[in-house]
Amino acid sequence: MNYVSDAHALLWHLYWPQRLGEAAQQVFSDADSGKATIFIPAVVVAEVIMVVQKGRLPGASLDHLIPYFHSMNESENYPLTSLLPETVIASHGYSIIPDIFDRLIVTEAILKNLPVITRDQNIQESGLVSTIWD
Repeated sequence: MNYVSDAHALLWHLYWPQRLGEAAQQVFSDADSGKATIFIPAVVVAEVIMVVQKGRLPGASLDHLIPYFHSMNESENYPLTSLLPETVIASHGYSIIPDIFDRLIVTEAILKNLPVITRDQNIQESGLVSTIWD
């Protein structure tokens, strides 16, 4: 199965996995073992780097994170995706989601016809995509 991850889900998978919902933990476990693919949008990479740079996650460092992103980029299980103009243009139609990062993540999931791993209430309640968490 294929999925798209939001930033918090990826951050928690990397640094605080006990914060993930049970279903989200299973999806990441499946990806780690090669049974699933989780697409990581470019905006998720940017948001995760920003959170770590600002020191918002104790124990997280760019010294660990940047090599991890490089290895993800070479992985079949966690492909990093580019932010394409088509995605940005299509996102205008999903203004029910106020945060632009979240809107771009949802737009990418819609264009790929994939569920989003997220706890974000705005995404879950939007009804625009299927979500995975609990």
